[in-house]
Amino acid sequence: MARIIIAGALILSWVTVMVAKDKPTVRIEVAESSASERHYTEYLPGTSGQSRTNCNGSAIGTQTGNTSVANGISNCTTTTTPSRPSRTVERTIPQVHIRAIMTDGRHATLWCQAGFRRCEKLAAGFYDAEIKGGAVWIRLADLSGRTYRVKYLYVGGW
Repeated sequence: MARIIIAGALILSWVTVMVAKDKPTVRIEVAESSASERHYTEYLPGTSGQSRTNCNGSAIGTQTGNTSVANGISNCTTTTTPSRPSRTVERTIPQVHIRAIMTDGRHATLWCQAGFRRCEKLAAGFYDAEIKGGAVWIRLADLSGRTYRVKYLYVGGW
């Protein structure tokens, strides 16, 4: 009897863990999606020039009486790296703003920025999503049918 109770408790705890791992999904409607670029300036400091010389050599010595003679060959190579002046570079980071209608009817503006993660402009339509804190993970599929999620941050209403 004790074995049955223990087995039942183990099965119940396993089912609870498996259900807890399922993330609740909602269906959202994307009304509009627009892409833009964030422009910023980056300063790159200059570097000083450097030269490095490597030499290889060999010598043969002979001695006749009190006289010693050495004949040798040396081969030296110098590599020079020129200095680089400091400079300012203009860069851009792609961004996407999405106007979405949540399942409860609220209008939300969602935002993502390319860089460390994927960021995509979406066509108008309905999408499955997971909401976690201030982030909305929208489920998408590529042409092969492989599904993936893109993270968008909630930045306000519209």
